[in-house]
Amino acid sequence: MNELHLEIGAALVYAGIFILIFALGEIIRYLQPSCPELSRKFIHFAGGLTALTFPRHIQSHWSILCLATGFAAVLVLAKMKGLLRSVHGIERKSYGAMLFPVSVYLLFLLGQSRTILYFVSILVMTVSDTLAAVIGDRYGSIRYEVEGVTKSLEGSTVFFFVTFLCVHISLLLMTPTGRLESVLMAFVIAVLITAFEAVSPTGSDNFFVPLGTFFILGNMMKQPLPAMLNHIGILLAMMVATAILTAKIKLFKTTGLIGMILVNYAAWTLAGVTWFLPLLLGQILLYGLVAYFVDKVTEGITGYQIKFLFYAVLLPVLLIFAANALHARLTFFLPYVTSITTTLAIIGYFFLAILKPCKDEWLRCLARNRALSILCCAGLSVAGVCLIPIFFHGQAVIVSLFIVFGATSFALCLFHFLFQKMGLGLQIVLRQRVRLLCSLIAVALVFLLQEFAFSS
Repeated sequence: MNELHLEIGAALVYAGIFILIFALGEIIRYLQPSCPELSRKFIHFAGGLTALTFPRHIQSHWSILCLATGFAAVLVLAKMKGLLRSVHGIERKSYGAMLFPVSVYLLFLLGQSRTILYFVSILVMTVSDTLAAVIGDRYGSIRYEVEGVTKSLEGSTVFFFVTFLCVHISLLLMTPTGRLESVLMAFVIAVLITAFEAVSPTGSDNFFVPLGTFFILGNMMKQPLPAMLNHIGILLAMMVATAILTAKIKLFKTTGLIGMILVNYAAWTLAGVTWFLPLLLGQILLYGLVAYFVDKVTEGITGYQIKFLFYAVLLPVLLIFAANALHARLTFFLPYVTSITTTLAIIGYFFLAILKPCKDEWLRCLARNRALSILCCAGLSVAGVCLIPIFFHGQAVIVSLFIVFGATSFALCLFHFLFQKMGLGLQIVLRQRVRLLCSLIAVALVFLLQEFAFSS
């Protein structure tokens, strides 16, 4: 029997195991209809433990892709048809079930040469999440809410300690890492990933927890002991700096503040100071805009929870992960910067769109003239965020600035068209999704423009 037959056979066996897991989940749901989370967590736990063994029996990521695609399609169709109540039979909105196979495939693809990273990431997603949910539901008394989902301090505490043990014990048993180094890595990862889990809305922890674990652990394993200590110092500095910046205007609530700290830390540690700088400048510009417009607009623009931040930073975070995984920071830098400038430019444009009657004639004139407001918002965003980082980046500074400015202006024009066409003024979530779509299109445009500009 050749390797291809063995690969196909292993994939079919795993498919059968997952079908059995779903069947057992349906039985548990039938026997315990009053505890819908029990069947969900059984499937999550059993599926995760099964996925842990993939590298042992499957060699090609194509096999995992077929499995992941197949089961993701089944889950989506089941949700549309009202089937698989063991997974979808909950009142709260969650995409966690669909994100699970996506995360498993990405981790397998990225971790083919680094099995320890795959193992630890899946282990944390599987064991920490399950135990935290079970114990939090049973014994949780100190509750907090994240975008309509109630969590408990006890559950988050369990998540922290279980994550610490998963990382620490795995490193000790499976790598030559020293005890002190493994303790430091486990502590930093436990703190960060617990924060990821605590603020992740609508089941997105099934994506950000394992991917965050993978990249943070992969980065820290390359560092000597002094650099690991620096990680702790950087994390503390991020907490203090972000808290100081947001203290006066209270732009974010606690969950949003935690999320911003995590994004700052990821940018600094995974991509370096050059990538952190535009993010920092973007935050300063955002806080300046909010402080200036807070009393001049018809809608509240402070006190955001994690969902606002989620739509604002999702694209920059994904670009950080992609640049880190593909070792292509040069290629991804301008698109990354553009993802920040477009978001800020659109936010500034929206503030002008909801401006109250005011005494400032120049501001009223700017708000009335849409073409001028688009150019000013794009120019302010690019000047505030890009000038210094692109100068230090050093790749054709003038051309790079024109590319980012052009893409940002295009995104603003597109947002203006959709804003007028769809009436996005009162539809907060839809407006954020449209803003994300416009930013995504601008980023794609920058990829094309820089390929044309720098390859010729």
